[in-house]
Amino acid sequence: MKPADWIEISNIVQRAGVPAMVAFARDTKASARQPIRYATFFLRGGWRGLPPASDAPPAPPRDSPSGRPPHCGHPDCDPITRTRETEDDRGLRTVSRCPDCHPATQKGHAA
Repeated sequence: MKPADWIEISNIVQRAGVPAMVAFARDTKASARQPIRYATFFLRGGWRGLPPASDAPPAPPRDSPSGRPPHCGHPDCDPITRTRETEDDRGLRTVSRCPDCHPATQKGHAA
């Protein structure tokens, strides 16, 4: 790729976002008649025309298929394990359930 292509991709990432670019690439690859050999195919084939991403964060799903509540978004909370690593005054680290989104700590759920 040429330096100008990298600059354009950086601009598209800032404008449209990586999730939109990945979704476009995945859908394009699924419907392609021939193998895609270069990333510039996506750049010239549609990334340039992606609409700007909205400034609002996506709404969390109300009922996830897994039965788990949506991730809380806390920076210390792991989105997969739903645990938080904290450090006490002595420098000891502990891992505990996230009080906001761990399934076992949700109100109405049996522990």
